[in-house]
Order: sequence, then C-alpha cells, then structure tokens
Amino acid sequence: MSQPSILDEIKEYRLHFDQMYIGGIPALLNDTGAFLSFLVVLTATEALAGLSAPSTQTGDRFRAFVATYFPAEYEPHVERLWQFRNAMVHSFNPGPFTLSHQNSRNHLKVQRGVPMLNAEDFYGSLLVAARAYFEELVVNSELQSRFRDRIAASDGGAPQVWVVQQAPSTNGAA
Repeated sequence: MSQPSILDEIKEYRLHFDQMYIGGIPALLNDTGAFLSFLVVLTATEALAGLSAPSTQTGDRFRAFVATYFPAEYEPHVERLWQFRNAMVHSFNPGPFTLSHQNSRNHLKVQRGVPMLNAEDFYGSLLVAARAYFEELVVNSELQSRFRDRIAASDGGAPQVWVVQQAPSTNGAA
C-alpha cells in the first residue's frame, strides 16, 4: 500500500478541520455560546499555528501565525491576542479585550482603553486565516514538510476520530 500524497494528507486534515471548527463554531454564535466561540477560535488558531511551525515555541508560533494569516487589522494586537489566548485557556478570562457578539461595528475598536473583539468578526477572521494557510500549504514545500512533521508527532497534530457515547438513561427503565 502506498503512502498518501501530501495533497491527500492536506485534503484529509482540512476536511476534519472544516468539520470540527469551521462547521462547529457558528452554532456557538448566540447569547449562550458566544463566549465559548472565542475559546474555540483560539484553539483552531493554535491547531493551525502548530502545523505551520511545529518546532517553534507555542507563543512564538501563535503570534507568527496571527501576524501572517489573520487580516492586517490584527497586526497591532498580536501580543494582546497571545495574552487573550492565555487568559481564556487558563482562566476563562477575556484578559486584555472586551468581548461581544452581534456588535461588528465595534470590532477591534478601543473603548475606555480596551479593544473589543466581536465573536462573528473573530470567527470570520479565522475563516480568512485558515483559507490563506491552506492555500499556501498546497504550494509551499517547506510548509508541507512542517505539516508532515506535526501530523506525525506523538503529541498530536493529526486528526483523531473519537466516538462519544452517552451513558444509558436510568430513568426507571431496567
């Protein structure tokens, strides 16, 4: 059996990424889930940053990925986004940002000294970044080499398929 081509590996990874992140985040863009949508966009960014620079320290690769692939309006906020990532992941705290949703007109605008992130715009920026990364990955042999290194790593990188089962109901039935 032959090894899959790099383009096949990219296609498979992107299929999983699109199903989990790109397809899943919109369900969170509401009053109940908006806060979690920020966390999921951050982990999606982490996943792509890990593919793009697997041998680089987490913070450095996150910042480099945002600076390279996110829309240019994020450039002045790269360090702040890394602080945001840490505050959200470690303590569910928005840290250096005010968070909102359905408030696109104020996305990345500073109010009372604090920039605002709008959930829908942040998700949209992930879409832009993911597309730009995957388009470059298809044609850039150095990125392809790093991609293969990451998905082969023992600490993860390749998509995993898991089956989650709920415990049977115990509401009186035997």
